[in-house]
Amino acid sequence: MKLPMTAALVAALALAACTSSPGPSRGERVRIAERALSRARTIAEPGKVVAADIALARAALDEGQWTAFRRFAAPGAQLDEGRGPTDAATVLSTRADPAQPLRWAVREVWSSCDGTLAASFGRWRDAGGTVGNYLTIWQRQGDGSYRWLYRSSSTDNPQPLPPPAPVAPDPDTIVVTELESITARAADCEAAAGLPMDGLAAMHGNSRSGGGAAGDGTLRWRWEQHAVGTRRIVVDWIRDGAWQEAVELSAPSQG
Repeated sequence: MKLPMTAALVAALALAACTSSPGPSRGERVRIAERALSRARTIAEPGKVVAADIALARAALDEGQWTAFRRFAAPGAQLDEGRGPTDAATVLSTRADPAQPLRWAVREVWSSCDGTLAASFGRWRDAGGTVGNYLTIWQRQGDGSYRWLYRSSSTDNPQPLPPPAPVAPDPDTIVVTELESITARAADCEAAAGLPMDGLAAMHGNSRSGGGAAGDGTLRWRWEQHAVGTRRIVVDWIRDGAWQEAVELSAPSQG
């Protein structure tokens, strides 16, 4: 999804250099060139979001679960553990790392066209064998790195049956284990102008909600905490000229 930097540079510099041709002033041509270079640098790179999610999971094992979450948090990050988002810096400041951290693996990533915002979805397992899904919103920082901005999860209900006891394979049999695939995609880059922002994660009765959107308006996310005891997180993005749901995470409230 990354635009060729060479082509962008040539076009931008050529435009800025044409001081003798009629049209915009030299200053305006330089500003146009700078905008072109900025767009070339800020195109989506969903693979970097995959790498950030994997790095966070690895750090949770190597450094400690909450230590890793503190280190990888974006300014203003929110942790949603079932009762609505709370300030991660406050919640995690005094939280000790568990002896056995969560283990998780990313499965899908959706990025805005400009790469300023992305969402990752995957599966987690705790030390006791309980499993579920998680959803993380990632925000690109000034240095180009990704930090998590919002994190929530749900527990499978009912839990899956335990796997059958392993059977010793025939020594002459070659066994190939199933490989986990990761899908990473970016939103369409058409301008979002004219596409209404309402209608995302429609409210149901007495609820609290919040969320945000990418700088270019091609990806948005919203959380809801309902009085009836359920919560919902939805990520939408622009595909084929319209808003489409990328992923939804729903679960009963945890108390």
